[in-house]
Amino acid sequence: MSGIRESHWLVLRRCLAILRRLQRGSADREALISAVLQAEGEEAYGGAKGKVLNKRFQNDIQRIREHLGVVIRYARKRRVYDILDTWTPLLDLPDEDLATLAWLEETFDEESPHHDEVQALVDRLRLFLSVDRRTEMLRQRHLLRLRLTRRDEEPILASVWQALARALEWKLRVSLSYRSPQQTDEQPRVHIVDIFEPPFFEDGHFYVRGYCRYTVGPKGRYEMRRYVDYRMDRIEEIEVLPERIPPEPPSPPRYEVIYRLSPAVARRGVSRSRWILIEEVKRQEDGSAVVYGSTGDIFRARQFLMRYREHCIVLGGPELRQAMQESVEKMARLYEDDT
Repeated sequence: MSGIRESHWLVLRRCLAILRRLQRGSADREALISAVLQAEGEEAYGGAKGKVLNKRFQNDIQRIREHLGVVIRYARKRRVYDILDTWTPLLDLPDEDLATLAWLEETFDEESPHHDEVQALVDRLRLFLSVDRRTEMLRQRHLLRLRLTRRDEEPILASVWQALARALEWKLRVSLSYRSPQQTDEQPRVHIVDIFEPPFFEDGHFYVRGYCRYTVGPKGRYEMRRYVDYRMDRIEEIEVLPERIPPEPPSPPRYEVIYRLSPAVARRGVSRSRWILIEEVKRQEDGSAVVYGSTGDIFRARQFLMRYREHCIVLGGPELRQAMQESVEKMARLYEDDT
């Protein structure tokens, strides 16, 4: 058969057999060749063996990369192949199926049973979709959040939702014009931000957490290099930039948290907050409780503890105690000035 040219259709079917096997997960050379032989018969490679068989197999891998637009990676240490990315979509689904996948991803959060299995399934299917269909799936998830949660008390620009969906899907940096109430001149600042996770809903508003690299305002550029929670209704403009964000989000600093709850509150149990990781609770003889933990967000931790009012005192760490003390002193001055 060496003098007979291989059928183009047979080559295509071999490539599709390899892709179908890789859609199940990583596989070594022998497993992929076996998948081809099972699908197309023992003569799929013309009975070739040894170096000839290996060359034809490697040519198929190269065809998949060059002509089908599927990025296949070879992990040398494990000697296996897997699909890294797809420039040519291998799957398309109707909008209702994308909405179902979005529902699964939103419903089976990290605290749900089988979260890892559901997330792995959704991630695998998403990999084979086109960029447009991935973006539509993300849009469906945002719409689901809007239906399942209370609506934001203030309007959010549709362009903000759309740009965030593109940035999250393509893993690109954004530039946003943000009007913060902390700016006394009430002028918006430009923030250059890496966003790694979808928006969340809290206290009547949607927020998106991003790693702000720097801001640009009336006095020029200011280096930030920290995480910021942006209230989405305060984003006036947003632009998706061509720069890709890092594959892993920067680790935020952790701050010590120690606070004591009065007996009146502690006897009903210690409430949990997403902003404070509680590591230990020590019950006291008088019925109070001293809570030990950490936080990655001093502002949010302070906001949560302020809800206890006079039933809570922050004992440490120093950053949280200082922030709490400053807030209490400013509140006290307000009441002094009002008398």
